[in-house]
Amino acid sequence: MRTVMLRVAGTAGFVLLVLVVLALGYVGWAVTHNGYVGVGTNFTESPLRKNPPPRLTAPVTLKMVTFNIQATWIVGTNRPARMRAIAEYLGPLDPDIVGFQEVFVPADRELLISELKKHTRLQYNQYYPSGYIGSGVFISSAFPIKELWFHRYQAIAPAYKFWEGDGLAGKGIGLARIELPGGAGFFDFFDTHAQAGYGNAAYKDVRKKEMAEAADFINSARCGTIPAFMAGDLNCRPTTPEHITLVQGADLARMLTMDTSLDHIYAARDPHYQFEVLESREIPAIIQKDGKPFELSDHNGYFTVVRVTPVN
Repeated sequence: MRTVMLRVAGTAGFVLLVLVVLALGYVGWAVTHNGYVGVGTNFTESPLRKNPPPRLTAPVTLKMVTFNIQATWIVGTNRPARMRAIAEYLGPLDPDIVGFQEVFVPADRELLISELKKHTRLQYNQYYPSGYIGSGVFISSAFPIKELWFHRYQAIAPAYKFWEGDGLAGKGIGLARIELPGGAGFFDFFDTHAQAGYGNAAYKDVRKKEMAEAADFINSARCGTIPAFMAGDLNCRPTTPEHITLVQGADLARMLTMDTSLDHIYAARDPHYQFEVLESREIPAIIQKDGKPFELSDHNGYFTVVRVTPVN
């Protein structure tokens, strides 16, 4: 019995030592990187916010996508093939900007970037590192990204629930400030992934607080003179209190012509711009590839075309 207890104690001690080493390694990495690479966290330092660019003077049409692609460890299966298929599927849609979510695995990101450059105009890409394993938020643009800002949600799920992942992920909302071609101007694009439910009623409150933070970030970080859009997996329907908190808090207008449950695209209402949705499509989770069903992700994405017209 004593031998068994010593073995158990030894194993527990080894596990604890490994956890301590990993924790110290993470702290050391965080001190030098602040959890972010090439992404600012204090949007008040934004040069384009301090000196806002002029308003658009001519109409602009933007093709936007939101897509949670489940590039996650363990549960995200067949990832390399899916990254290639996702880029190939987006090609004919010819999007100008894509807000991806759950793009956690570095090798998957690199492969996705390579494939997007091969099949689409999406030549500019940015990931938003955060927390222990990253935010999962990833933006791809056909136009140059001039500024990058990120707000990590203060309201989060417990990190010890590693089987869920949300508390480890450092969820938040990213902003990419995009320059349009031909000197047409700029637009702001926000991308986020809110707390999942997991059948836990308490997470509704976490998500509602996150949506309040997102609304505040959109209101505070956007330039104000240029159009602003938000895409993401909000993990809630438009009729829920948490969703309403975001939409009312940031004064958002829906940029999809169809009903959606988890994933949404919005524009921030602005008296200087009129927004018209010309077309919306579902990006199916399962497509036909080589005559057989092929899963792109575990749930649908969405594509929309929006015409932005200056009104004065």
